[in-house]
Amino acid sequence: MKIYIGDYWVPFPVSEYGGTWTVIAENDQQVIDLLKELSYDEEYHDKIPNAVENAYALVLHPEYVDHTPRVLDHFFT
Repeated sequence: MKIYIGDYWVPFPVSEYGGTWTVIAENDQQVIDLLKELSYDEEYHDKIPNAVENAYALVLHPEYVDHTPRVLDHFFT
């Protein structure tokens, strides 16, 4: 499992100040699926894979963290 940290994919001026997201997932596709569920603007779903590709992805230690795939936090404007 990894923790992914990335930038909001919706461009200015629709998203005036951008945003960030943090997700725990097994792989990029799982992150994409979770972010699509979270997103309220389907018009920009095609930009999510690029946002995931450019995100930081850090491997989690298998013994110390709850590794349930989920969105940990997000801030979208």
